[in-house]
Amino acid sequence: MAAPFKIKSIARLLCLTERLVREASRELADAGLLVIKKQADKVGRPGQEYEASRYLLDLMAKPEERAFVHQDLIQRLFSEPEIFAEGPLSETDAGNEKAARQPVRKDGRPAAPGACGRLGASTRVFLAALLSFADQCGVVAGVGEARLRAMTGLNPTALKHQVARLVSLGFVRGHVPGVSNGIFVGARVPSTYYLNLNHPQLGEQSFRCAVLVYAEDGLSCSERLTSGLSLDVARALLALGPAALDVLYHKLAGYTSHLLSQTWGGPGERYGKVPASLEGVIGRELAQLKVGRPGQDEAGYYWPGVLDHFFEVAFEWAEHLKQKLNGKAWSGYQPQVIRLIPAPESEEGDSDLRVVSLIVYPAPENQKGCIVFKDVHGGFLREFDCEADLNVRNRYEFGLLTE
Repeated sequence: MAAPFKIKSIARLLCLTERLVREASRELADAGLLVIKKQADKVGRPGQEYEASRYLLDLMAKPEERAFVHQDLIQRLFSEPEIFAEGPLSETDAGNEKAARQPVRKDGRPAAPGACGRLGASTRVFLAALLSFADQCGVVAGVGEARLRAMTGLNPTALKHQVARLVSLGFVRGHVPGVSNGIFVGARVPSTYYLNLNHPQLGEQSFRCAVLVYAEDGLSCSERLTSGLSLDVARALLALGPAALDVLYHKLAGYTSHLLSQTWGGPGERYGKVPASLEGVIGRELAQLKVGRPGQDEAGYYWPGVLDHFFEVAFEWAEHLKQKLNGKAWSGYQPQVIRLIPAPESEEGDSDLRVVSLIVYPAPENQKGCIVFKDVHGGFLREFDCEADLNVRNRYEFGLLTE
């Protein structure tokens, strides 16, 4: 890192365009992280190199600096040019693909990494930013758009485009847009991203996570959020609107995931270290949210009770899933992390069938990597070697992919 580098060599090494590397290097130099070195002894116009500043080297030497969970995937994004922009519909929709770009430019120079169907530089940078915040199951939560823009250099429009592109290519399973302070007074709730760490373009390595899809005649999103509340409180909560309810539902899924990760092998308890830690998480995330109009005495009168309600619902949901699934999947396996991905509710078909996918880390050894359990009359349990063996249409139906 301390050795000087040139723009061309780094662009080639990281599979990025020279323009992108040059502009980024200038910004890093302005921020004091890089130092510009002039090569005055060369013939002709002085060359220019960059090297890490003492400030950057000191930052990297700090022992408390954490390592990225997905450091190997991030490194692959910037070292492997043959990562293609191939999504789940590439095979089924091959006839509608755009014509491939030429591998060289008109002047004969090599084309940028986005050519020939390769994943483009901006998309790689944005995916790397998401991976730097993702947990072991690929869930990114609590990261605001402003921070992602600062990391990637993307403007709001370009960032929105990259989110849609990663979703369409299957690198992002789903995106739950955050809500502004127009709904929760004085507080913005960041988006949640579910990354697909098993995407084939991320490498030929063994699958990192396993998938358990569970379908039942269960509660809808709004029913689960309001079940057990008084009528007036339930109405007030529903009045927040679909966008806010979707955010809260995925937060509830995150709280349930917390309990499942800690107590998968046996029954949970409402009191103890695990529930106490969950109460702390709910308090930090939901207590800061305020509803109603500022200055009104009765504004959000019901909100403090929602925190206790979410704890109870998360506990009941976790216990229900363990009761239904323990003994059905991966006998003797104890995952380190479990994350729930609720499937979007469809307005067509059987509206009472609710689907939630459990992403578990690490994938169990010597066992099937994907299980689909339909827990209804005449249902079934089917095992697959991996998620990729599922029909693409089913993967969309289960919420493992979205549009």
